[in-house]
Amino acid sequence: MCIRDSINAEYMGYIMIAKGMQRCAVRASRFLSTEQSQAPLKTPLYDLHVKNGGQIVTFAGYLLSVQYKNEGILKEHHYTRNVCTLFDVSHMGNIKLYGEQRYDFLERMAVADVRELKKGNAILSVLMNKDGGVVDDTIITNMGDHISMIVNGACKHKDWAYFQKVKEEEFSQAASSGALKMEYITSNALIALQGPRAAEIFGNVLGGSLDLKRMGFLNATYHHIKAIDADCMISRCGYTGEDGFEIAVPEAKAIALAELLLNEKCGGLQPVAKMAGLGCRDTLRLECGMCLYGHELNETIGPIEAQLSWLLGKRRKVQGGFYGFEKIKHQMQYGVSMKRCGFTTQGMAAREQTEIIDQNGNPAGKVSSGSYSPTLKKPIGMAYVKVPLNKVGTKLQAVVKGKPQPIVIQKLPFYEPKYYRAPPSQSSMIITKYLNLSLIHISEPTRPLYISYAVFCLKKKNEHAQS
Repeated sequence: MCIRDSINAEYMGYIMIAKGMQRCAVRASRFLSTEQSQAPLKTPLYDLHVKNGGQIVTFAGYLLSVQYKNEGILKEHHYTRNVCTLFDVSHMGNIKLYGEQRYDFLERMAVADVRELKKGNAILSVLMNKDGGVVDDTIITNMGDHISMIVNGACKHKDWAYFQKVKEEEFSQAASSGALKMEYITSNALIALQGPRAAEIFGNVLGGSLDLKRMGFLNATYHHIKAIDADCMISRCGYTGEDGFEIAVPEAKAIALAELLLNEKCGGLQPVAKMAGLGCRDTLRLECGMCLYGHELNETIGPIEAQLSWLLGKRRKVQGGFYGFEKIKHQMQYGVSMKRCGFTTQGMAAREQTEIIDQNGNPAGKVSSGSYSPTLKKPIGMAYVKVPLNKVGTKLQAVVKGKPQPIVIQKLPFYEPKYYRAPPSQSSMIITKYLNLSLIHISEPTRPLYISYAVFCLKKKNEHAQS
């Protein structure tokens, strides 16, 4: 490919992404009530978007930036992959559950094994309806005395109403006795710092008050950030496939924290992090094969069809207990007719709802998400395709603007995520050294026994050395 063709491909990619984000914004508005969609809200970081030249759009009922004038979607995408960017995700919802029956309540809807989730650990899950479809996807975090959940911005009011309904129908006594309490958080902003240098930047802002090296992917903690004098919830996670953090910060301190992160130079002459918008957030997640509610997930699609069976905890697969379990159990045993898969094409990007046909012109499925991939430098997408046409390498056609266009089914993800893995704990190293075992291969219930035995061996060795 010559330089001119490369530039043209990048430009066409930009156009593809921009048009795709317009469709995303429209689709997100479908989940909102009429009142919400008519009166978009401002996040606590709105003034920062305007100050930095953000192109403002209405998304999930909020005024958010799709890109910034001095960068653009493609540059923001690459900068996230190679350096670090800051996203405003304050439109997301935060629900907290308290009380001894919080696990029973949440496991009625979520497919995760919430009871086995240790303090400070988080897990991705989906909330189910009674028909086996997905109400929303969510990050569930065990914070010790309560559970914290992050839900989608376009679904948060629906989720809260759903929680209220389940509480009234099945847990009214628990709610009356104080065994179940729910709280909908509206006082925080949510900042996502994403990219290979996120830990370096955030660590400098924290001033070494929190050991980020010991904080692995999907770990979380409450921490007082001295630089802004505020208590924040810090989670090592994100929606980009890169290392990073999501920081729930009091809305009054949100801009102060964002500016500290954006102004951190890490010993250099220029600030390292830059702001990024919704546009590259969508292309980043698509490259990593991550589902977007309303596209890959909805009230009629379940986790088996979405290739998300790994979200179901082992105990939950057997015991069930969540809404729609009988249907999910049947699908696990007998299979499904359609499955989510990835695809690439050398033509135009095939957008959501684009029809997919086989080589004989027969219906084969529909595209759920599609865009230009800045990393792969070609159009990619995800689709629901009939089994067994979803197999990797299968050649199909997407009907783009009335014309069949060749696509090839690909393995997901297109881009392998680079999540941070914390070094093994002291107990893990002891077990590996003295028992020649790894905690990974030891079931959760028996770990304390192995750890105790390893510590016993270590003490005996030290006693022997001293004698």
